[in-house]
Amino acid sequence: MFYGFQLTVPRFLAILIVAVPGATSWDCPSPCRCYNEVVDCSHKNLTHIQENMFNWTGAERIPELSLENNWLTSLPANIFDPLWGLKNLNLNHNQLQVLEVSLFSKLKHLKFLDMKGNLLSTLPVGLFALQNELISLDLSDNRLSTLDVKVMTPLLTLSTLHISGNHLDCDCRLQPLVIWSSRYLENTDAKCSSPPQYKDLSWYALTNVQCPGPLSTVITTPSTDTTTPEFEIHRSTSVTKKYTDVPSANSKQPSNVRRDFDLYSLSIALIAVLIILSLVLIGAMVFVYCYKRLKR
Repeated sequence: MFYGFQLTVPRFLAILIVAVPGATSWDCPSPCRCYNEVVDCSHKNLTHIQENMFNWTGAERIPELSLENNWLTSLPANIFDPLWGLKNLNLNHNQLQVLEVSLFSKLKHLKFLDMKGNLLSTLPVGLFALQNELISLDLSDNRLSTLDVKVMTPLLTLSTLHISGNHLDCDCRLQPLVIWSSRYLENTDAKCSSPPQYKDLSWYALTNVQCPGPLSTVITTPSTDTTTPEFEIHRSTSVTKKYTDVPSANSKQPSNVRRDFDLYSLSIALIAVLIILSLVLIGAMVFVYCYKRLKR
């Protein structure tokens, strides 16, 4: 009996290990391949992902996940929450159009994020709110025309931004991001696609443009001077409102403003003269009064 029991224990344990969910050897999610703590789900023709696909024992220790070259159009908001130890995430060459703002909220140790070759036309503010260790971000070959600087400012350690292959509108909406990148990034391949005057130029052409608060309808053109990157401004009656006015530093004040200023100055001068005359008159009256008192 005892000998027979000893023989059944290994079988029992084997059955138990297979039956218990989360056992280390069987944790690789189907149809992915797992090796050296890397989860490779690339080239699997995935069109969607279940919300609990990566919710298994040891997921927090995975440093790298690849979902590249699939047909994913969207991702569940909390799909990456169990992978909070992830450092490298590859989502390139899918069909992603919109990202949930909380998608990367648990990935605080992420260093490399690749999202090139998707259909992203915008990124929500707050998407990178907790990515304080991100070094490289690849947004190339998407459909971005502009990008809110508030999306990028939380990325305190970002040094490289790949954003080529997007139809970037180099206007005053994009300028805050351009200025931010010039101060904090070491490398970017950003180039303008429009307006025509900026086509194929680096987006840093916008750094010397003065953008007003309210946006008005104008177009800007680069100066022909190759020594100092200045800009000439030409008003347009046919362009769209997204191109903004860049007022000249030497622009003259309107005549009605100068007229109002002159009237104000003249009024102040007249009041000052009247006060002086009043003081002189009062002083004369006091002098006469004192003189008559002394004579008596």
